[in-house]
Amino acid sequence: MQSGIISNHGHDVAWLDSIGLGLNPTQVLNRIEAFNPDAVLALAGDASWPNDVRFLRRLGARGLAPKLILSGDVPRFEPERTFREIPYAEAILADFTSTGAVNHWMGERSTPGLIDRALTHHDNPGKQWTGGQARHDLIATDRYQLPFHAGRPFGSVLLNYGCPFSCNFCNTGEIPYKLRDIDEALAELRQVHQMGLKAAYIRDATANGKRSHWLAFCKALAKEKLNLMWNVFCTFQPFDAELAQAMAKAGCTVVQFGFETADQALRAETGKAFANEAAEAAVRYCHEAGIRVCGHFVLGLPGQSPNEIRASGAFARHLDLDYASFNLATARPGTELRAWLDGDESTGGDASVGGYEGGFTALSTTDLQRMRREAIIRFYLRPRPLKAIMNDTSPSSWRHLATTMRAFSRAF
Repeated sequence: MQSGIISNHGHDVAWLDSIGLGLNPTQVLNRIEAFNPDAVLALAGDASWPNDVRFLRRLGARGLAPKLILSGDVPRFEPERTFREIPYAEAILADFTSTGAVNHWMGERSTPGLIDRALTHHDNPGKQWTGGQARHDLIATDRYQLPFHAGRPFGSVLLNYGCPFSCNFCNTGEIPYKLRDIDEALAELRQVHQMGLKAAYIRDATANGKRSHWLAFCKALAKEKLNLMWNVFCTFQPFDAELAQAMAKAGCTVVQFGFETADQALRAETGKAFANEAAEAAVRYCHEAGIRVCGHFVLGLPGQSPNEIRASGAFARHLDLDYASFNLATARPGTELRAWLDGDESTGGDASVGGYEGGFTALSTTDLQRMRREAIIRFYLRPRPLKAIMNDTSPSSWRHLATTMRAFSRAF
């Protein structure tokens, strides 16, 4: 989104996706030197923080980080640490739908959405946001794949920002929920279509957080007749047949739900007091509309027993999902789980470059990883998931199957 906001202010934008392009740090530094930027906006996160710090210090030491602004979970939720470890940073962009970064670079006094070096949070008020169209032409879309579109390149488009829910393992709920103008989002999807892309990823954390807005968007998108296949995250409660039918008519092929666990009481403790019956109904509505479903589960939540973890795997099979993602509980910055570990001076829940380390249950890291592998095997060696992976016989689908099998093997 920042690429669109910065471009709308009349500035040239260069996008360097070092991960997507497979560049090493030296290659990245050389490319930045060739760009000779007047200002830099960089993303840094908990999963790669030690390496990010090391690289950004090299960037600053070479004089290649003018007016450096950082974004990401560690900068947003741990700003004091960020400024201490990356002294070249001038500010932190806490809201990437805001104009705070470009305003700062232009010397304006109003910098909404920024955290300055005095640790002052400059609010970006309002329940709606606008940012123009992101610069999809700058992104190496052919370097990314999802299992949902037979490996086809896709464009990522954001409709609504933040999340109206607050789960103890997720920090997105700490970001105020804002709605985007529907016409602006449709214009961006038209841009994706005009680029020749056949698929899109609606990147909302909870697209149906405001049902009326989401339903209006789906109906408007259906009228566009873009023939884009797309996937999206929704909450499974509230979710209904009318939403599913409207999404399908607009081109939705996959919806992702965070079921988290089969244990309703444990799910409520995470922040989702939703019944299993609601999960079953949401999956049924989607399947009746011709939409495939991906379910997300968290293994190793506080106090979770081996039997409860196995029950989550069984619940994924019971729901007859098309895809399932079994994730190990991590203590992300800004979450209750992180605060709990920090307050207890415990270690664990770490998914950084050093590898995963358990910490919320009596189960060892080895046991959690073994149970995750078991859940994956038992789920995917079933007819519906295999059919979902091989949803067409195009050349891209066969290439995607090979990629999927490599990813599958890495899980073990």
